[in-house]
Amino acid sequence: MPLHLLGIRHHGPGSAKAVLSALEANPPDCLLVEAPADAEQLLSIADYADPQSAIRNPQSAIPPVAMLIYDPKDLARASYLPFAEFSPEWQAIAFAKQRGIPVRFMDLPMELYFALDEAEKQNPQAALELLEKMTSEERQFRADPMGHLARLAGYTDSERWWEAMFESAGNGAEIFQAISKMMAALREGTEESARTLQREAYMRQTIRQAQKDGFQNLAVVCGAWHVPALEGIEKQKASADAALLKGIKKIKTTATWIPWSYDRLTFSSGYGAGIISPAWYDLIFTEGKHAATHWMVRVAMLLRNEDLDASSAHVIEAIRLAETLATMRGLALPGIDELREAVVTTICEGDAEKLQLIENKLVTGQKVGSVPDNIPVVPLQRDIEQWVKTTRLTKYWESPDEEWLGATAAAPQGGVDLREESGRMKSQLLHRLHLLDIPWGRLMELNRHQSAGGFKEFWKMKWSPDFAIRIIEKGAWGNTVEEACTRFLKKKTEETTTLPALTMLVKQTLNADLPAVFDLLLRKLENLAALATDVYHLMEALPPLAQIVRYGNTRGTDVLAVEQVVQHLVPRICIGLPAAVPNLDEDASREAHERLMGVHRALGLLNDPAFFSPWYDAIAAIADNQRVNGILTGACTRILFDKKIRSEADTADRMSYALSPATPPLEAAQWLEGFLQGSGLLLLHNTSLWNLLDAWVDGLSFEPTFRETLPVLRRTFSRFPAPERERMLGLAKQGQVMERVAEVVDYEEDRAGRVVPLVKRLLTGAEI
Repeated sequence: MPLHLLGIRHHGPGSAKAVLSALEANPPDCLLVEAPADAEQLLSIADYADPQSAIRNPQSAIPPVAMLIYDPKDLARASYLPFAEFSPEWQAIAFAKQRGIPVRFMDLPMELYFALDEAEKQNPQAALELLEKMTSEERQFRADPMGHLARLAGYTDSERWWEAMFESAGNGAEIFQAISKMMAALREGTEESARTLQREAYMRQTIRQAQKDGFQNLAVVCGAWHVPALEGIEKQKASADAALLKGIKKIKTTATWIPWSYDRLTFSSGYGAGIISPAWYDLIFTEGKHAATHWMVRVAMLLRNEDLDASSAHVIEAIRLAETLATMRGLALPGIDELREAVVTTICEGDAEKLQLIENKLVTGQKVGSVPDNIPVVPLQRDIEQWVKTTRLTKYWESPDEEWLGATAAAPQGGVDLREESGRMKSQLLHRLHLLDIPWGRLMELNRHQSAGGFKEFWKMKWSPDFAIRIIEKGAWGNTVEEACTRFLKKKTEETTTLPALTMLVKQTLNADLPAVFDLLLRKLENLAALATDVYHLMEALPPLAQIVRYGNTRGTDVLAVEQVVQHLVPRICIGLPAAVPNLDEDASREAHERLMGVHRALGLLNDPAFFSPWYDAIAAIADNQRVNGILTGACTRILFDKKIRSEADTADRMSYALSPATPPLEAAQWLEGFLQGSGLLLLHNTSLWNLLDAWVDGLSFEPTFRETLPVLRRTFSRFPAPERERMLGLAKQGQVMERVAEVVDYEEDRAGRVVPLVKRLLTGAEI
């Protein structure tokens, strides 16, 4: 019985063309494809429509898509079988389906694969025995046998070699005989792993079964490496294959279709055979020998859309250069490396940064497939899809492009207004999905006025195919998003034992608007806060709680219980902090400084006068403690000065003491760093403090103190904005700066009275 073995590379456009040529020349009466046998059921619930068609058939799968096979009892066991339009298996299946030719999957089912994985985990030593017998050269060969041939041919990697030899060369059906001989030579004398032998035994069993079923002309589409094991099948004993597969326990699996994307196709996963240039391979498949020309034209169009220069002359020169490079390297057609070099040299005029844009769009690509509407899904996914439609987020669903939610030409960063019902619904959905570890949207804090605590939220949206398995996994927690989040959060609440982690959970729950679990969280928060003894944990917990108290009403949430927790936390922080910071090294002091400033900002947000006195007393105690690192004492001195608790004269005295010759230069520089803490405006507008600093730097001896102090000073001043540094440089050139005495101008009450009503109206909205 004729058996036509078509050895291919997964996701190879040249292989796909050659497979179609072979099938058209000799149509089989049954097609066997290397794919897990327990995914074969999916062939009956999806049509293979033309992806270029403008009409979307709801029963069609449009590549890139993937078959997902998983263990419903343990979703950590999952495998993806991705297909692109240029995948040889996809083209072969489409060819067979369109002509009514039966298709069978012939690889080891995942129900056996998962069982073998589990057995290896139980006995890991058995899996290592073969590797231990190999030399390092043998291991390298087994990891990438094609790489061995590529190196012999003078190529640096196997993908580049395979592309030059098989993908771009326009080979016909005759190439499969050459591939078979090449693989046989590579496999000669090698010892295969037990898993490979079991897979190939199952493939042979499937071929024998097809022959028993009466098929006379079989075509087999499989990875090139397996071809030698399937040749001469009549000479290999069926009993030996059965013995290899005997006794393997089965783990029940479920299979479904999911959308895939070109950027995800670059990963090596399951049958992924990760490729680095899906968009380029797509072009090779659709345009053949004219792919390089079409690619260059698309580069020019892409750059023009970004308002970058790309003329017709650039394109012509780039094509000529790419073809010349290909000729010099002995290639039939330019490959992606030749195209990149030509583009950088001509169109990009040597600017390699422009290449990144081209890489994303025209090498990797941003294409996403779609799956049939009749695919069975878990109830949670149906609810999520309904939410997506209700909130009008459909354009971002399953899109691999990273986009700002609601972006417009006038507002490129978009934004969600929480004062509007539609905005709150969008926010709730994205926060709830984030809680379920499905980060479809990333919340971006642009600045203090455009943060999650205000009336607007800013999100970046990007879909990942991995979310499909996460939705299935979280579907065990409930049939709706709200139900799954509530149950999942209750479990996380029980497991959380640290105050900062629980505080963040409270904030996430508030943002997700899940009142059913909010009370439970607050009760545990009160208990943990009452028992917590680590002042750092208390300090870390306060900022998110302060945001909840300050902005809770934005979402219409009752935050009285959170306020009660805050009332307990603040006094304990004020009492415990001064005793927690003495005798810390520099790194620990920086960590303490970060938490201290977080509490300070949180108290400013709360704006409760009852907190100010104990907090500033604690700050003063730290500022006056000589056993505390200068980073902290300097920062506390600055806080007291800014809040006018200590006068300018008193602050100048403390600065003079901190920068006196008796203070080691490194300690002085640390105090200065803490005092300035990111803003140089204080020095620019306070002449006395500037003169103190100028005199201290001027008095440093070059060796060794100035050399030791310079890195700290550089670190401190490098954080200031460029205009501030320029003004400081001008002041430094002047030496000591004379204080300016402001001219006293008499207050003209009549003239001021004319503008006071208008100013009052502008500031308060009151009527004149």
